[in-house]
Parts: sequence; C-alpha cells; structure tokens
Amino acid sequence: MKGLAWYTVIFNLVLIILFILTSAGVVEAPPFSWLETIAWAVFMVPVIILGIKVIKPSK
Repeated sequence: MKGLAWYTVIFNLVLIILFILTSAGVVEAPPFSWLETIAWAVFMVPVIILGIKVIKPSK
C-alpha cells in the first residue's frame, strides 16, 4: 500500500506542478479549459493528503 501511496502522491504533485507551469506559460496549454484544470487541481488535493497519511508511520 505504501508503494501505491507514494506513486499517488508523486503523480498528483507532478500534475499540479504542470498546471502551475501551464498557467505561467512555460508549458503549452492542454486541450481542456481552465475550469477543468482548476477542478482537477482541487480534486487532487484530497488524494495527496490521503496518500501522505498512508505513507506516514502510524503511532
């Protein structure tokens, strides 16, 4: 499970970084709207938080 959690966190962080680079004009714009981009970023935040919770050792 920790391997999947690491993959999930890293993959989603990379996607959010790409969204930021797209808004800065560094990366070419994706073939979908800004509203869809924002929705993707918002929906990825809980996935990252849950992934980090799985990665952290339990007390």
